[in-house]
Parts: sequence; C-alpha cells; structure tokens
Amino acid sequence: MQQPSRAFQQSQRTTQQRAQQSQSKPAKLTPQPLLPAERIDKARAVIGKIEKHDLSDEQVSAIAGASHNTLVLAGAGTGKTTTIVGYIAWLLATERATPEEILVLSFTKKSADDMSHRIMASTGKAIRACTFHSLGLEICRASTIAERPIIDGHASNGVVRATFERLLAQNINYRLLAFKLMSKELFGKYGRAAKSEDFQLPTDDYGFNQYKQSLIENAQTIIQHMRQNNIDVDGMRELNERRGGKHVGRNREMLQLVEPLYNAYLDNFRTTQGIDFPGMIIDAIHCVRRNDYRHPYKYVLIDEYQDMSRPRYELIRALREQSDFTLFCVGDDWQSIYRFAGSDIHLILDFAEIWRDWGPTHMFQITTTRRFRQSLIDASGKFVMQDKNLYVKHLHNPSDKKDYSLKALGGATQEERFDAIVEQLRKLPKTASVLMLGRYRSDLNLLSRNDRDGLLQIDEHSSKITFLEKPDMDIEFMTAHKSKGLQRDFVFLLCCSGGLKGFPSAIPDEPLLGLLLPEVERMPHAEERRLFYVAMTRCKKKLFFVVDQTRPSRFMYELHDRICPNIFRGVKLPPQCPNCGEALRLRHAGSDPSRAFYGCTGFPNCRFTQQCK
Repeated sequence: MQQPSRAFQQSQRTTQQRAQQSQSKPAKLTPQPLLPAERIDKARAVIGKIEKHDLSDEQVSAIAGASHNTLVLAGAGTGKTTTIVGYIAWLLATERATPEEILVLSFTKKSADDMSHRIMASTGKAIRACTFHSLGLEICRASTIAERPIIDGHASNGVVRATFERLLAQNINYRLLAFKLMSKELFGKYGRAAKSEDFQLPTDDYGFNQYKQSLIENAQTIIQHMRQNNIDVDGMRELNERRGGKHVGRNREMLQLVEPLYNAYLDNFRTTQGIDFPGMIIDAIHCVRRNDYRHPYKYVLIDEYQDMSRPRYELIRALREQSDFTLFCVGDDWQSIYRFAGSDIHLILDFAEIWRDWGPTHMFQITTTRRFRQSLIDASGKFVMQDKNLYVKHLHNPSDKKDYSLKALGGATQEERFDAIVEQLRKLPKTASVLMLGRYRSDLNLLSRNDRDGLLQIDEHSSKITFLEKPDMDIEFMTAHKSKGLQRDFVFLLCCSGGLKGFPSAIPDEPLLGLLLPEVERMPHAEERRLFYVAMTRCKKKLFFVVDQTRPSRFMYELHDRICPNIFRGVKLPPQCPNCGEALRLRHAGSDPSRAFYGCTGFPNCRFTQQCK
C-alpha cells in the first residue's frame, strides 16, 4: 500500500491534536513595532525608490527588521508585491545575497511573471521568480528523472471522464452505483431500468446531467488530491475506516466509483513515464530528500503565503533541511479562500509554531491602503473579524475625506434586482470600470435572463458586458474566487441571497474529498466569510450589494444589524430565523389567512416556525 506523504500524515496528526487540545491553541504572533525613525530613514535610503515611490515606514520596518523567519501580514491593497520587491532591493544593496541566491515563489504563473518584471524594473537584476510547480519541475528534471514529460492536466481529466462515461454505459454494476450516488430520486426513477444490458442513458434529463457532471468533477478532484497527498485507494480505504464517521458508507461506495478512474489516471502517465501536475511536488520532495538536487538559495520569499498547502510546506521544509535559508513570507490570513485546492489556513495562523525549529520568528503588519475608502475598510474589517481566530489588523486610508462607499440594492424578484442594477449603471461615469461578482458562475443568469429590453450584451466566452447606453463603460463578470487580486472602480455583488447556491454557499463537500482537505474550521462559514471579504475589497469607489429581499444572505443580516445599517435605506429585510440564520417567510396553514405563521426558508433542513403576532 502506498504510504501517504509526510505532510499529509502531519496534517492528520495536527487535526487529531487540535481535537484533543482545543483549549491550548498555539500562541499568536505579536506584531513587531516600527523601527526607530533614524533606522527607517537609513534603510529607506539604502533601498531607494521602489516603482517610483518611497516605501512606507511599515514596509521599511518589515524589510530592515526581518528575522530568520518573517511573516508580513499585509491587508488588501497595502502593497504586498512592492514589499517583496523592496526586500530584494535591500538584500542586493546590502550584499546579503547575490541574485542567484534569492528565490521568489508564487502560486500562479501570471503573478510570478509580474513579480519577475517588477523586480527587474526596480533593481535591474534578474531574480528567479516562479511557481511552486515550476520549482518542482526544475527539481525533477535536474535529478535522475530528468527526461520524463509533463502529462497535460486536461488530458488526464479527459481520461477520467472517458473511463467514467464508458463504465456508465457498459457496466451494469457501475451504472447502478453511479445512480445510487447521484440521488434517491434518480435511483428510484432509473434504478430498475438501469439493470438492463440495453439501457439508454437519459441524456435529456437535466437532473441526471447535473448529477453526472458533479460526480465526474468530484472524482477528478479526489484523484488530484490523492496524488498531491501521495495516497492510493487502499490508503483512502484505511483513512475512511478511521475518520469517515457517519459518511463511512457513502465513502466506501464513492471509492468503488473512483477506483477504476484512479487506475486509468495512473495508467495514462505511467505508460509514458510522465510527471503529472498534482504529483509533481511529491516527486520533487523525494528528489530533494534523496539529494538528487542541491539548491543554491540563501533567501526564499513566498508571496500569498495564506494559500500554502501541506505538500508545498513540506517541499520548503525539505529544502531547508538540506541547506537552511532565511524565509520571508508575505500574505493575508483574511484572504485565505482556497481550501478546496488544498490551502491550509493553519500554516499562516500557526506560522511561529510551524517554523520554530529554524530559529527566531518575527511578524510585521502593513495596514495602509489607498485602494479603497475608509467606510469600506471599516465595514469589511469589522465583518471579517467576526472570526476571532484571525489576526487583528486595523487597516486605514490616509485620506480623511467623508465617503459613502457601500450601498444595498434590493428586489423581491430577479427582475426587480436587474432593474436596480441598471438604474445604478445609468448613474455611473460613462467610462467607469465595473465588476459584476457572483459566488458561482450561474449568478451571471441574473443579468442574462432578465434583460427584457436588450440593454446588455454579454460575451459568454470572455464574460465582458456591454451596456448599450454607455458602450465605453468597462464591465466584466467573474466569480469572487477569480477576482482576488483585482480592483475596479465599482463592484456589484450579485449574489447576496441565502440557500444552497447563496453566499455563504451551503453546498456540502463530497465527504470523501473532505478526508483529503485541511480540517474544516470550527466557526461556521469561516472560509465563505473570508471570500465575501475578498469580494467586498475589490472596489475602489463604491460597492453595491444586490439583495434578494425574499431570502437575503445571512451576511446581509449581519451587515444590517451590527456593521453598517445605514446602507440599507429602502431595502427592508424579512425576519431572520434564530435557529439557522436563513430568512423567515410568511406562510398560511391551509388556505386560512387567519392562520398565518413564519416558516424558515431553509426548510426541510430547518423546521423552525413562529406564530405571527
């Protein structure tokens, strides 16, 4: 049986320890104070201007006061990348390192390329800035597995899909298992007929197509995480028996479904002796531990550190064990939103504990932002800090101008909400940049399906939107996840509703996938809260919440009741269920109007009722 990776085993142990020692959390780091003014001035003179600007006192203190392990918590729009460029300028100017001894790691090729160009522009030096996977590939190719080709991820997913489709069509037992895992309704509808050899799949059934797509995507994701964590089907079975809990039965069936797909996935790259993208980090760790690769670095900088996963952490750890280096990490725990991809927020929250064997640790904060205005800073900060597990940060904008950066737009129907959006677009400057944000891609339907007069042209491929009354306005739709790191003048948050595909989303993880992901935080909707914060902070001038007044998001109640009630003028919210947080709706027992009561919109999951007064 394939052994799970050390990082995966460590994360399992950490989960168990947290369950046993929930009262004794690792101590949070205390932010370091600013350096003395004289020292800041000297350091700023050494660093010089970065991107034509002097660095702030906070940025210079983080750079010149850095320790062997440094965590810089930088809020949205506070200049994370500028701080990294400044730190490199400092290392080069003080001759602490040569360009070849510095490595910058990021999470996307786009951000790594951007970092590389900005470093070159400010320092005139070429510094290696790459993704973790690019580093992993370099390590693999520099070792004994040099000639192995990379297996394209789309091709691998295609193999999984094709295998699933073939088994669904040809294998009766597999087909019955798939229907059983889809839903009770579909199994009841097709279960008996599906036992026939000549059964035709109901490809015109919308529900079947949706569930089939979901099963395939879940299987693909599970296989990727199995590879990332170096754990095979037998290892998953053992893990399920230990930790599956009430889902152990479904997980066994899901593993039956996944096993032939996983084997097809492995066969696909084993036949070509390739390197698959999800397994690349694990391969690189093995190469480092076998000393097939020797790194030259004295300083390693990690951007967006809140996105770290356990395998990436283990790769950095393996490199340090081989030859230690100074670690400088920049990130924002408030913007940790990628658990589904393996990111573990505890790697930033427990930074000192995780790196304590490598010497002293300092934490700095950068809190000055010019991206958005103070009212939005205050509201978004108060909202995200309802989660007391996060680091307290007090962001501020140097401008003291009075501003009104948030506004709720309401509507009981989709048509009313669409009209409210159009009314606001008519008031905006004709060349404004506008972001329409959804929790899911399907939230674009609010615009595409309710445009009775053809006011908007939507390019389905690029998600660019043209408002025909103001064709020069730059309007684009994207999901909140995809918007991270971007900014626009005006932002419309389209999905401020409750329910399954609301915000916060109530769609549960596939339980088997949950065994492979970092532990779920104790606070309800903790990551959804951070995602909502990311969505709120994309805006430079004004943020519009598009509120479903029949079933508002529980986040809307929070903003209304405790944070910024003044933005809801003219937008009345229905009563909130005290049991689950969803909206209450007026109902009648039978057809008797005198027997009115409030029932929860979360029914049947929540059965709370309340008599009308």
